[in-house]
Amino acid sequence: MQKKLHIYVLILSFALPLLGRSQARQLSLKEALELAEANNLTSQSAIARKDAARGAYRMTNSLFLPGVSVSHTGVSTNDPLSSFGFKLKQEVVTQADFNPAVLNDPDNIENFTTKIEVQQPILNVDGLYARKAARNQYEAVSLQADRTRHQISYEVKKAYFGLELAQAAVDVLKESVKVAEEALKLTKDNEAQGFVKHADVLEASVRLEERRNQLREANNQLRTANEFLAHLIGVDLGTTIEPTDSMPGSPVLLSLNSIPHQLESRSDLKAVQKQVEATENMLRSEKLKFIPKLNAFGSYEWNDREILGTSASNYFVGASLSWNLFSGYKNVGSVQRASSQVREAQINYQNYLSQSQIQLNRAKRKLELTYQQIQSSELAREQAEESLRIRTNRFEQGLEKTTDLLIAEALASKKSLDHIQAIYNYKQAIFEMELLLEKEINE
Repeated sequence: MQKKLHIYVLILSFALPLLGRSQARQLSLKEALELAEANNLTSQSAIARKDAARGAYRMTNSLFLPGVSVSHTGVSTNDPLSSFGFKLKQEVVTQADFNPAVLNDPDNIENFTTKIEVQQPILNVDGLYARKAARNQYEAVSLQADRTRHQISYEVKKAYFGLELAQAAVDVLKESVKVAEEALKLTKDNEAQGFVKHADVLEASVRLEERRNQLREANNQLRTANEFLAHLIGVDLGTTIEPTDSMPGSPVLLSLNSIPHQLESRSDLKAVQKQVEATENMLRSEKLKFIPKLNAFGSYEWNDREILGTSASNYFVGASLSWNLFSGYKNVGSVQRASSQVREAQINYQNYLSQSQIQLNRAKRKLELTYQQIQSSELAREQAEESLRIRTNRFEQGLEKTTDLLIAEALASKKSLDHIQAIYNYKQAIFEMELLLEKEINE
């Protein structure tokens, strides 16, 4: 019995840590981008808007296709006029029905009508341009969906390497905590031998607690970065993502001269252009409301005293030419409003284009700046690491104070984190250039 209990305890000791551990998943940047394209909620919302715009455009097919409706109506009445009319439709009128007494006071009559109606547009020129405007709107929303896809790709790239940055910060601070722990232990040993004062021990303890707090904060940031990337790619937030692609240690500066400057072909700018075209077509549509419209119509019906009866039938066909000559300045006001909307759309496009050019110029300057920061941070890191190495050796020989060692270690950790941050900033600047140009940039 005791042996079985011992086995159960061993099994639980191995199983419980596994149950509490979150699911880990190794992921390359390419895989992360593919998951985001398939699962990202913002991207799916943009696709839904695109489908809605497509539906709105398809509604304009009614400009060419006929409208067909079927109805079945049943009535019961003793109204003199309706009663005689229904008898005519049912083709049951006799000589006796012309008796004035019967005409004035008819008996109750039932009539069931089955009717098919067709309406066929023939010439509605204003509707043609309204259809073009709807097409422009659909194309604009489609382009906006493409732009959303590029933005999601940009966010995923940032989050992917942001997770690596957060993990690097945790690794550096773990090493910093380890150094602080060793320094505290050695300081306590020196205190026991009378080489240092208790104040040095207290200071070493404070430094260790500071490093531990920094490590706790870094772990929180790591979990936040992990959850944000999981959200972007549409996986469970509890999944621990392990990036398999890493940032280059010494990236090469891109040649800005090889980067194209054309912005008008970018999907969001093309979307704004389509919106301008939509307002222009709506203006044409409003102006053409002043010309006549031609439409045809027809119906075929069956009348009977029985439900769904078809004993008598008739048809009705025709065409209508309508011309709205004056509508209380409604059409004139609509033209003025549409004309103003065209000017506003054109101004908005020029403004958006100018802002996009400013963003591109700023991104190019940022690319150069972040690359220079990498060079500076690498030199600073090397100097801080060398200073820490020298002070560590002197501390182990009793020639340096604990305070000086911990200060040197803190500086080395900071410079190491600054260098990693500089590389990440450079990568982010490249991703921003890719977003602004919608082109892959090879480093």
